Parts: sequence; structure tokens; C-alpha cells
Amino acid sequence: MYRELVFESAEHLFARKGFDDATMQEIAAEAGISLKTLYATVEGKAELYDEVLEVRGRQFVEETSRGIEEGDSALQALSRGVRAYVHFLVAHEDFLRIHLREGRAWGLPLDGVGEREREQGEALFAAVVQAGIEQGAFYPGDPHMMARTGMAVMQAHLARVAEGIHDGATDALADEILTSLHRLLCRPEVLASQDLAGAA
Repeated sequence: MYRELVFESAEHLFARKGFDDATMQEIAAEAGISLKTLYATVEGKAELYDEVLEVRGRQFVEETSRGIEEGDSALQALSRGVRAYVHFLVAHEDFLRIHLREGRAWGLPLDGVGEREREQGEALFAAVVQAGIEQGAFYPGDPHMMARTGMAVMQAHLARVAEGIHDGATDALADEILTSLHRLLCRPEVLASQDLAGAA
């Protein structure tokens, strides 16, 4: 009974304060339980943090993967994948904040928990980019580097939600991200022929 409550309380505090500054006492207070009950439920803060990263990270990759798999072309896969990505992170804003705080979508490899999900996410994006290159829709290049660049673009847009600059309307935010990614990845003639958002 306590596990889910503890999970949600810990996720909220890690999002707001970060791993180092969040304390077990605060997590217990947030969950409305005693510190003794908290320690009877989990071993410690590191275990809780790893659980949040593992559970939410797995859900995140699964949802994004489903979106990508529904696309018939690279452009459709990109669109569906981005929409799934945005919908999940806006719906789980605490995980979004952790995701941004940790730089979980791109950058240097992570140690331990979360590294597998990061690698899976990059591999999914790189596969879409590779397909787009082969279909003549995207510029040629290193698919993994292009995927990392695209992930950085997505994080920059999502940071505006966490900062309160964007209202978090998921469809509008996904459209903005897709416009940026189309400009980054797509050949000009593809942008013009597909009449993609943001093409000028």
C-alpha cells in the first residue's frame, strides 16, 4: 500500500530538489508516513531514486517505441514518436524535471540505472533518422549524432514547460518540436513537397 505512495512522493521531491538535496525525512513527510515506516518500505534514498528512473524510464521508452512503430515512413514515425514523447513527459511532469535535470535524453553516457533506457531511446531515434536518410527525406550524416542533436532540440523545447514558459498544451508543443526537427533533419525539397509545419 505504501510503495506507490512513497514512489510518487519521492519522484515529486527528486524533481523539485534533485537527488542530493531531497531527504528521506522530506519523502516520509510528503507521503504522510513516519520515517520508520519509510525505511520499512525501502532501503534508502538511492534505491528510491533508481526505482523512479527505472520504472518511468521503461514506461517512457515503451510509449515512444509504440508511437514510432505506428509510422509507415520515417516522417510519420518521427511525428508519432515525438507526439508520444511529448504526451508522456507532459503527463509525468515530475519525471520530465528529473529527465531535464539529469540530461537523461542525450549527452554523456550515464552510470548504472537509466543508461539502458537512454541507449534504447537514442537507438530508436537513430533508426528513424537512418530510415529517413535511406528514404531520401533527411540529410545524409551520422544517424546517432543527428539523433543526439534532435534529442537536445526536444529537451530545449520541453525545458520551457518545466520553466513555466510554455503552457504544456501537448499538441501545440509537439508541433513546435516537429517544426524544429524538420528544419534540422529534412532536405529543403522534402519540406516544400510535404508542406511540413515550419517550412519556409
